[in-house]
Amino acid sequence: MKKTTTCLIIGLAILFAACGPRDEQARLQQLEGRRDALTEEINQLKAEIAGRGEAAPAPERRTHVRAALLEPTLFRHFIRVQGTVESDNNILVPPQASGVVKTIHVKAGQRVSKGQLLAELDGAILESGIAELENGLELARTIYERQNRLWKQNIGSEIEYLQAKNNKEGLERKLVTLREQYRMTKITAPISGTVDEVIIKEGEMAAAGMGALRIVQLSRLKVTASLAENYISRIKQNDLVQVEIPVLDRSFEHTIDAVSQVIDPQNRTFQIEVRIPPREKGLTPNLLAVLTINDYSNPGAITVPVSILQETGTEEFVFVAVENGDEWIARKRIVSVGENYAGRIEVLEGLAGGDHVVTFGFQNLTDGEKITLDIDG
Repeated sequence: MKKTTTCLIIGLAILFAACGPRDEQARLQQLEGRRDALTEEINQLKAEIAGRGEAAPAPERRTHVRAALLEPTLFRHFIRVQGTVESDNNILVPPQASGVVKTIHVKAGQRVSKGQLLAELDGAILESGIAELENGLELARTIYERQNRLWKQNIGSEIEYLQAKNNKEGLERKLVTLREQYRMTKITAPISGTVDEVIIKEGEMAAAGMGALRIVQLSRLKVTASLAENYISRIKQNDLVQVEIPVLDRSFEHTIDAVSQVIDPQNRTFQIEVRIPPREKGLTPNLLAVLTINDYSNPGAITVPVSILQETGTEEFVFVAVENGDEWIARKRIVSVGENYAGRIEVLEGLAGGDHVVTFGFQNLTDGEKITLDIDG
């Protein structure tokens, strides 16, 4: 446009120079008229150009979020603790007397019955003493019987009769004592079970009261575990528990059979017991077990992902999507929460079934902000 105007002015200037003085006034008026027309045209063109270059109103920007519809559901909280497989009948059998081990009749892994002879100590001296007493007792009984017959016939003195009777009864008591001592050289099984360990050796000295053999009754196994004292009001008998035996890659569900109500003052813990069902074969004492205990349940809980919970000072909050006519807006909800497990947390107050809780895009939201929404599921 500038080039065209410039050419036109130059052309007029040449034409003006070529004319004589007589036509100057007329030509001047003609040029001024054309100038005014060009100025008007230029102004119109500028207005059109300005109109075409005016930006259109920018569309309103909205944050895009995703939300999940809340529904009441079963929420369970669990605690995990390590325990140990034990046997109620895991017995270290001691000899009742001291002596040299003469014979061991069993070996590790062997099944034994209650009362079965397991081992013997050397009782040769006691055997000789018993034999000697038995001979002396036989004579004492014969003398007593004769004195008794004479006494009944009023023959002989009472002193002789009483001495014979006392001698016989004294030897009888000594024989009972000696036989009991001899019995104590025999180590027998107090229960039926499996010989887990043989500690004594033939020819070595065994001390009274010290463990000689270990017998385990595998039909009555249990898992015991110690829990911190702050759980004592939450763990109850018959609570559901899952028991894992990592080394065997096995697990089973059962209930808690016993909960101790006494706190160990040394480590501030209390014990629980879980009986192992008879169907669970192949377990042995001292195996490591992992217990997962259901210590809290709420059948109608409102839960949200822990990751969407935000904090400001002492308040915890989430955002929900709320319909406002034909659009959605974000609303901040202050919540009160309870237990959390496996990435979800129980909301006690602030949310209800049917709410659309924002699960993605919530980080920079403000209360009342307009949003575009996708609903999960």
